[in-house]
Amino acid sequence: MEGDWSLARIKVTDGQLAEHILEDVNGFLNLNFDAGSSDGFLSFDLNIDTGIYVFWVDFQSNDLIYSLNSDELIMGSGDQRITYKVILLTKRDLVIEYYDVPSFQLRKFVFVKQE
Repeated sequence: MEGDWSLARIKVTDGQLAEHILEDVNGFLNLNFDAGSSDGFLSFDLNIDTGIYVFWVDFQSNDLIYSLNSDELIMGSGDQRITYKVILLTKRDLVIEYYDVPSFQLRKFVFVKQE
């Protein structure tokens, strides 16, 4: 799991179960377990009820934690500390998800390993 990952796709499911699949996305994730740190960000726009909303996720952390027992990856700091569920991990693919409570959104991020 360690290394540099490029964001390939985002799937957002809102509180009304409307799904948004975004393929023209911008972001990256760098995981360094030796240093216990993560870095990266992603941003995306959603067209919801004729309004454009911009969302931002910051992966920067100096206290990176991965729980093998629960497949949880914990990144961020302070109020921005988020626990992500690892859905898929291969040599090439990493899929993580979490529920963003304030936005009522289940967010799934698909990353591809940078070579």
